[in-house]
Amino acid sequence: MVEVSGLELTPWFQNNVSMKLGFSTATTSADPVHVLSGFLGASFKGPRAPQLARQMVAKKERSWSIPNEDIAAVAAAAERPVNLSGSLGELEVLRQVVRSLIASDGAVFPSNQSYQVAHPGFVTNDWTGGDIGKQCAALLLEYGDGTKAMSSLIERLCSPQPNPLWALQAVFSGQPSPSDFSIATPVRVPWAEAEPCRQLARNLGRLLHRCVTLGATGVDSLSGLRVLANACEFVSILIYAQVPSLMGRSRSLAPLLVAVSDEAPTVREVSARVSVPAVHGAMDTWIAEMLQAEVVERLGGAVSDRRTVERFLLKTLPYSRGAKIARSARSEQMIANAPAMLSQLESGHQNEDLAFPAALVLLDLLRTTMSQSYDGWFDHHARRCGFLAPRRGRSAKRLCVEAPLVTTLVLAGLDDDETQVEYGLWLERLSSRFGIHVGPNDVTRTMVPRASEADLESNHDALSLLLARVGLARAYSDNTVEVLSPLPVRTEYDGS
Repeated sequence: MVEVSGLELTPWFQNNVSMKLGFSTATTSADPVHVLSGFLGASFKGPRAPQLARQMVAKKERSWSIPNEDIAAVAAAAERPVNLSGSLGELEVLRQVVRSLIASDGAVFPSNQSYQVAHPGFVTNDWTGGDIGKQCAALLLEYGDGTKAMSSLIERLCSPQPNPLWALQAVFSGQPSPSDFSIATPVRVPWAEAEPCRQLARNLGRLLHRCVTLGATGVDSLSGLRVLANACEFVSILIYAQVPSLMGRSRSLAPLLVAVSDEAPTVREVSARVSVPAVHGAMDTWIAEMLQAEVVERLGGAVSDRRTVERFLLKTLPYSRGAKIARSARSEQMIANAPAMLSQLESGHQNEDLAFPAALVLLDLLRTTMSQSYDGWFDHHARRCGFLAPRRGRSAKRLCVEAPLVTTLVLAGLDDDETQVEYGLWLERLSSRFGIHVGPNDVTRTMVPRASEADLESNHDALSLLLARVGLARAYSDNTVEVLSPLPVRTEYDGS
């Protein structure tokens, strides 16, 4: 009898999925402020947010972590002292105002903090967003030639900005110097080293490069930083959506049909019934194939022996990160039923061994025992960045383009130093680079079910109108449309 040990699903998922794709199912509550702080923290080294800022605005439940009676003395004794005077009521008002500016997302606590970054000294090491920021920083620096662009952003953030956040944060951190900061060494991106994914990695890195450039050159860097936060989430969503498809049997980008027009019901239907399920289906298949390889590696020749496979499944340790007592009890019951699940799945697969049916059992155990599934993580961040609708309600989830995503999407379809591009070419680039489709083309016409030609045309026109409304497209009398870059136009001065 072959001795077998069960698979621990928590570390297996962490090592084979979370660390590879840069996300964690335990961090679905992450806001853009966390993602941006994580990205900047992984992109450059230097002074971090001063302790006094946390002491001023952090709360424990509904009360201040440091009472108003003590805050003036704490501020006076800080490394960079700040003189706070006034009554307790005035101090309360002051702290509420400061909190509403630099901690408007409520993401500043005594233990970890992510501020509304406007000043480079207010970056923190809060990884509430998981590895989204780390992976985006690596894509920028390794695949997007972003070192110079990030240095320019640091230099820009060290200069006074026309927003109240920078001035307020400078009170706590002082006037920064670019020499105080240095570009960090990026972490490794495992999936980007695979041949089918290299071009996607380069395209995502260049998108982030353009977003960083916007922050470094725009009128107000704060607006650029907001776009950058949105872009980081969007990049993480595209990694989730496309890497499993590229690593799978198709070796191609998954078709992501986005619904823009309110008058294109068949486009919304196809996006909801084809594109969204295809994204999650590709992820399930990719994980199942890795689990299958794990089963074969662990059991070897015994993978054809039913009793050995059943013992292996019965010894499985469920996914436990963030699990509650009730969920743990259900996990134990599911593992006890694993042999019965194996029998049901085996009947539909005429293989010589039981590796794939066992992998499907493990996949079911993984999904069921998670406190928050990976498709829930996708939904959260896709909604945050404006790529998934609806935000509420029971109607079917579909891919979309909402206002927060528009600038990021425009930059995604531009080339570097391009000031404008023909709308049709811009759409072709979104398709070839990221698998995003809007109007009628060879891909959308072959999707099953298929959106009507009229609805695809309506969807195509609706996006151009949306871009024009926000000043990122220009229509001409001959019905041509140009997409306009949000980056400032660079002019050369010859000195004459």
